[in-house]
Amino acid sequence: MKRAEALQPLSREHLAALLAARKLRQADDAESAAQAFLAFWEKDGRRHFRIEEEVLLPGWAAFGELDRPGVARMLEEHLAIRREALRLQLGGLAIEQVQALGKLLHDHVRFEERELFPAAEAALDADALQRLAVAIETAEETG
Repeated sequence: MKRAEALQPLSREHLAALLAARKLRQADDAESAAQAFLAFWEKDGRRHFRIEEEVLLPGWAAFGELDRPGVARMLEEHLAIRREALRLQLGGLAIEQVQALGKLLHDHVRFEERELFPAAEAALDADALQRLAVAIETAEETG
């Protein structure tokens, strides 16, 4: 299915998240995997989560019916990934925990792409999607 223009920037960023997830899942050295993930997190991941939470969700809620269970899952997973990012920054995660973060990140991205984003697209009309596209683009530019 072709992604609505409004959500295309977020979908493109999901590719970087999937690459980071693969490195974590395939890691055999916790320290180097942690450093690679944290580089992704600081460059893209943290900002991406903020845009989803502060732009996508309010824009969707303002103009369409939310998928409440889907949104709850998204937010719970964001919190879990943020928690693990913090734990990586503090050090001391075992390789199994690093790999588990990779699986969580992978599954989270797949959920958003296969379920959450299509639900948002279905709930919003063309005008709402255009407003959302502008808001996401502005958020991407301002960081």
